[in-house]
Amino acid sequence: MSSKLICAGNWKMNHGPEVTNAFLKDFASAVSISERSNFALFLPALTLHQLSGNELLEGLNWGAQNIHWETSGAFTGENSAAVLKEMKATHVLVGHSERRLLFNETNEDTQKKMQTAAQVGLTPVICVGETLDERKAEKTLDVICEQLRIALKGWDFIHTFWVAYEPVWAIGTGEVARSEQVEEAHKALKTQLEQIFPGKSEKVPVLYGGSVKPENARELGAQPHVNGFLVGGASLKVESFVSIWRQGQEVD
Repeated sequence: MSSKLICAGNWKMNHGPEVTNAFLKDFASAVSISERSNFALFLPALTLHQLSGNELLEGLNWGAQNIHWETSGAFTGENSAAVLKEMKATHVLVGHSERRLLFNETNEDTQKKMQTAAQVGLTPVICVGETLDERKAEKTLDVICEQLRIALKGWDFIHTFWVAYEPVWAIGTGEVARSEQVEEAHKALKTQLEQIFPGKSEKVPVLYGGSVKPENARELGAQPHVNGFLVGGASLKVESFVSIWRQGQEVD
């Protein structure tokens, strides 16, 4: 894998301002400006302001873990994509499994958020993944390809986007999909992208997420259709987060 391998960190609802400041200083020291375009950080909404205009983090991709499909209005507690863009964010997660399962968001909700992200100039990261029951029923590829198709309905390829495959049963559980399972899913997603956007699928990075650690990053990064990682718990510490990126590039 080339240096274009992407390592994105989803902090979920972790770290307040003090810990975040310490992390960002250490990260700026550990990762050169030329390397930072390979990284992305998705922080809790209440700490995002510490990334906005932070000169120490030149070149880093960053954004929110969720947005509403309306850019303003009476939506208490939601994140505005327009405000996020004004803060100089670059990316946003959409359709994460925790949004789908805990907050009952649908494929159609994800599609609307995709359109809103494009409208304001943010790069959305579409999260797709199957539950354990769907995996056992051998529905994985059908489920994730349907999630992708609906999210991209009406999408204009002049706007960029990323895809993140996260099997729900592997998120925060310590369970990791076998490398062959990851490759099968990523290959199917690339095939689906090629059907939707002929000749352009290679321009879309497909990341793997689900208990990614420095210990398994090398094997996962060696899979032909894995373009990087969406990291949960291991992204909360600079050492493990950066190590995942470096290990993921070391292919035999």
